[in-house]
Amino acid sequence: MDFELKNVSVYSKDLYWMLKAIAQLEKEFESEKWVFLKSSNPQKFFEEIVFQLEPRLKDLLHRKGLSYYKQILYKIDISESQIARASISEVDVQFFRVLAKLILSRCLQKVLIRNYFKSNEKESYYKGLES
Repeated sequence: MDFELKNVSVYSKDLYWMLKAIAQLEKEFESEKWVFLKSSNPQKFFEEIVFQLEPRLKDLLHRKGLSYYKQILYKIDISESQIARASISEVDVQFFRVLAKLILSRCLQKVLIRNYFKSNEKESYYKGLES
């Protein structure tokens, strides 16, 4: 399974995985007590959460400052180079929208990785190699 952020987008249209990603997102911003409205439309779910996250990120920067902001991004595990690459690849998109997409994708990625290593799929793969 390839866990790069660009490949995570395949799962962004799946309601099950997006609900888990939202739970992860709320956990990442637990100190802010953010709760996101969930959609029942899997095709629009990702964009609707990005739409809710974008103004909150903007407000967070203004209220808490750059130092706190960097701490949050470090906790989520998003590097400055990832932000720069994402900003370059989406030139016509506002910075906070790019950042919101990146954060939500990273939360989805964390959920997928956790699920992969928790599942029996890996264990049965190695058992098959031993035969």
